[in-house]
Amino acid sequence: MFPYHVHKYLMGAIAGTPDLFEYHLQDMTEEEADFRPDPERFTLREAITHVADWDEVFTGRLMQTLEDDYPTLVGLDEGQVAVDRDYAHADWKAQLVLLRERRLRMSHLLRNLNAADWERAGNHTENGKMTIADQAVMVAVHDNYHVRQIADFRAAYAAQGKHFAAL
Repeated sequence: MFPYHVHKYLMGAIAGTPDLFEYHLQDMTEEEADFRPDPERFTLREAITHVADWDEVFTGRLMQTLEDDYPTLVGLDEGQVAVDRDYAHADWKAQLVLLRERRLRMSHLLRNLNAADWERAGNHTENGKMTIADQAVMVAVHDNYHVRQIADFRAAYAAQGKHFAAL
């Protein structure tokens, strides 16, 4: 189990993600949601949908680890899932609502764990042994990766507009 302050900060980070996303996406247009400055990465529409979708994946893995003895936690091809579930055409505002609902459920689950639960582990097919604590940290850093993406893509979109305005 984490020291008290680390646990407190981790839980705050996990619970706060929907607020961060909503703040950083204020006034985003549909055009901006589909802007792709990096062809190897999701658009913001796809990224938001991905994070909301992955909350179900992460919560499912947490539950599996709590319920089974050293379960196999199957890795997924996030690009293929995005195609299969048509992230490119998702309603990103509805996905933010869904993320908030799902994150409340995950936060409630994590807040109600005892010290022994945090040490329960499963075998992730790509990452190896992962405890509940490892999985919770994965959620927080995954969220942060996409918050950074939002900031970078919105800045790139704004810069593109300034570039075209100068021509």
